[in-house]
Amino acid sequence: MDMRTISSRCTFGPGSSHSTPAMAAAAPPSTTTTDATITAAAAAATTTTCISSTSTATTIFSLTEDDLREIFLRLPDLRALIRAALTCRPWLQAIRSSRPFRRLFRALHPAPLLGLFLEIGNSSAPSFLPLRRSDPVVAAALRRGDFFLTSLPPLSTGWAFADCRDGYVLLWNMMPKRPSLVALNPMTWAIDVLPRLPGQIATGSRRDFAVLGFHLLCSDERPWSFRVACVCADQRRVRVAVFSSEAWEWAVRPWVHVGGNCSLKYRAGTLVGGSIFWPYQGESRMVRIDTATMDISFLDLPPEVEVAGFNFAVGDTKNGELCIVYESGFFLFVWTRLSVDGTEVWAPPTILSLGEELDRHTLASVLDVQLDLKIVQVRSGLVHLSSTCMTHAGTLHCWFFSLPLETMELELLLEGSFEGDVHLYNVAWPPSLVGDDESIGHE
Repeated sequence: MDMRTISSRCTFGPGSSHSTPAMAAAAPPSTTTTDATITAAAAAATTTTCISSTSTATTIFSLTEDDLREIFLRLPDLRALIRAALTCRPWLQAIRSSRPFRRLFRALHPAPLLGLFLEIGNSSAPSFLPLRRSDPVVAAALRRGDFFLTSLPPLSTGWAFADCRDGYVLLWNMMPKRPSLVALNPMTWAIDVLPRLPGQIATGSRRDFAVLGFHLLCSDERPWSFRVACVCADQRRVRVAVFSSEAWEWAVRPWVHVGGNCSLKYRAGTLVGGSIFWPYQGESRMVRIDTATMDISFLDLPPEVEVAGFNFAVGDTKNGELCIVYESGFFLFVWTRLSVDGTEVWAPPTILSLGEELDRHTLASVLDVQLDLKIVQVRSGLVHLSSTCMTHAGTLHCWFFSLPLETMELELLLEGSFEGDVHLYNVAWPPSLVGDDESIGHE
C-alpha cells in the first residue's frame, strides 16, 4: 500500500495531526523511533473520527492486519516493534497471529547484542560485560535481570559456559562422565536444573570416552520449551543424547562410527539452522548432526582449511546460507555453501586483509606488540572477533570487533583488559509477541 495514499485518505478528529500513525510506523529503517512516535500513534488511534459507511475516507481502523504488518516491517528494530505491539490489542494481534511476519522481521532485524559472558580463570561462574551501558534498554535489563547469575545453585567445581541462544544460557560443571547442567534465562530469572546425564551414555564406549559439549535447541516460536543436545565421542565413534524440557528426560542415541582417531575438537560445535556442525582438529572435514532426526553425516571443508585453535568458525549469512570463516596470517577467508545443479559446493572464497584495520584500532605496530586473533562467532551474516596482546608492562589487553559479511567493515565494539573465552548474549524475541496455538491461530 502506498503510504501517500493512506495519508491523503485518512481523517482525524479535532486537534490531531495530519500525519497518520501508519506514516509514523512506516518510516524507513534509518529513522529513529522514539517514545513520542509510539505515543502519538496511540493517541491518534484513540481520537480517530468515525466516518459513516457512505464516506470514502479511510481511518486507521480501516487498515487490515496485512497493512499493519507491512508497516511494522519498516520499524528500525525489535525495541520499536515491542512498543508498537503494546499500543493496542489489534496491533498486538497482527503480530501474534502471523508466524511468517515474525520470521521475516527477525531476518531483517537480528536480535540486538546485549553483552558478553566471559569465562575468566578459575572463577565460579562466567562474568557478564554489557555493551552500550548508556542505552536505556540495556540499563533496564541490567537492573532487572540476573546477569550476575546469582540464582545458580552453589557448586564446588564452579559453572562453565556451554551454550547461549534465544535468551537462554546453558552452564555445566565440566565433569568428564556425568556432568550437571543448568539452563537459565537472565532476563526472566527462570532457571531449570536438568537431570544428570544417564549412566548408559558411556555404555559400549571404547577408549578415550569424552563429553565434547552441549547445544541448546530452542525456538523463538516456542519460548516455553527447549531441548539440549549432548555430543559424546570415544576413539572413533560419536553419539548424541537429547534432553527435552517437555518430557523432562534424556534420550540416548546409538553410537555412530566417524573415524578420525578421536580428533573431534573439544567444545567446538556450532548450531546453524537445523544442524550441529563439529570440526575435526587438523582435518578438512566436519560431522553434521541433524537436530530433527539426530542422524549423523559428514561435510568436507575446502582443502585450504586446517582447523587449529580459534582460526575457524561455522555460521550462516544474512540470507541463512551455510558459511565458514577461516583466518590465516590476519587474512579472513569466507566460503558460502551453494547448490549448483542439485549438488552442494563451496563457492570461491571472499578474502579480506585485516592487518591494516586491526593496526588502526590497536596501534600494535606503533606499540611493537604481537596480536592474537580469534573468531568468536558467525551468525546471521555477522562475524565477531577478538584480538589480544600482552603489553610491555605485562598486562593483557583485548579488543572485541564485529564484521558484517555484506560490507566487510570492521567495527570496534569493546576494548579493555579482560581475558578468557567470550560468549555473546543477544536479546530474545519476547514471548508476549508469540501467539499460543491454543488461543491464537497461526498461519
